[in-house]
Amino acid sequence: MKNILWHHGRSQDTQYKGRTSTKDRLYRDRERDALTGVAGRKYFQKTVETALQEEGVQGCLLILDVDWMGEINERFGQDMGDRVLQNVAVMLRENFRSCDGIGRLEEDEFALWIRELSAEHVDGIRRRIAHLNDKLMHMGENMPVVTLSAGVALGEAGEEFKSLYGRAREVLQRVKERGRCGCEIYERRWS
Repeated sequence: MKNILWHHGRSQDTQYKGRTSTKDRLYRDRERDALTGVAGRKYFQKTVETALQEEGVQGCLLILDVDWMGEINERFGQDMGDRVLQNVAVMLRENFRSCDGIGRLEEDEFALWIRELSAEHVDGIRRRIAHLNDKLMHMGENMPVVTLSAGVALGEAGEEFKSLYGRAREVLQRVKERGRCGCEIYERRWS
């Protein structure tokens, strides 16, 4: 089975030129985060909730926090902070599949929904986050050093977004408590 985390490509809407109506474009634009161009919180959450209603679906939710964002804004200014967030969004699009959902949930918090990712393949996410952190730390002379902390939770049909998000946030918090710049995957503990 090919490693689905390493597949690169453009989303279908960028390959399908000139065939969307103005109404469709306006709707899509309204659902996007104005700064980064990724899905806004409400649209991202709705997308994951819809997926979780499908029979037999499985996937994982990644919650990604841009480490030290407050300090970046204070030290380098809001414009630089905005550039950092835009670069993170670009890197997420470039380093995950075009069919994976990417959203910005809060100021410095992004999320990904990776459909059809099972427990056997979830360890590849750690490698992907390490790869992203390496790229972000070396963005260039004119950019501050940036890293991501990530929490990951597997989900399946019938689950609620709130529960899945809570598990991902729980392990994200552990990464932040250990010093940031890493990834932890929620492990279910069966009684």
